[in-house]
Amino acid sequence: MEPTAPNAPVQVIKESDVPLEPLAPNLKVARAITATGLTELGGGWSVNEGSGGLENWTLQYDEVLFVIRGQLDIETGDTRATAKTGEAIVIKRGTTVTYRGRAGSKIFYVLYPRDWAQT
Repeated sequence: MEPTAPNAPVQVIKESDVPLEPLAPNLKVARAITATGLTELGGGWSVNEGSGGLENWTLQYDEVLFVIRGQLDIETGDTRATAKTGEAIVIKRGTTVTYRGRAGSKIFYVLYPRDWAQT
């Protein structure tokens, strides 16, 4: 079988497809799903190079975060959801959250819609 073509309806994405870019102190993201432009989904990988995260962010999209390695805490108001390796967190659009990842954590995330900033 031949590998998928760039415009094929099915594609394989790799961490190396898109470089990690700084999003917040100690947090980098690689928007590999978004970069394909294949679907209305966005997402990719995020890596915490140190403890930290993104504070008081109001989601304009639905999001799923799967912890590949480490731990991720999502705080909203006075509640906290904690996911460890092999677990996922689902967040509803319109929720204001603080993301807190442990140093060395790696997350795969998917959001919808990918063009949320343009809506």
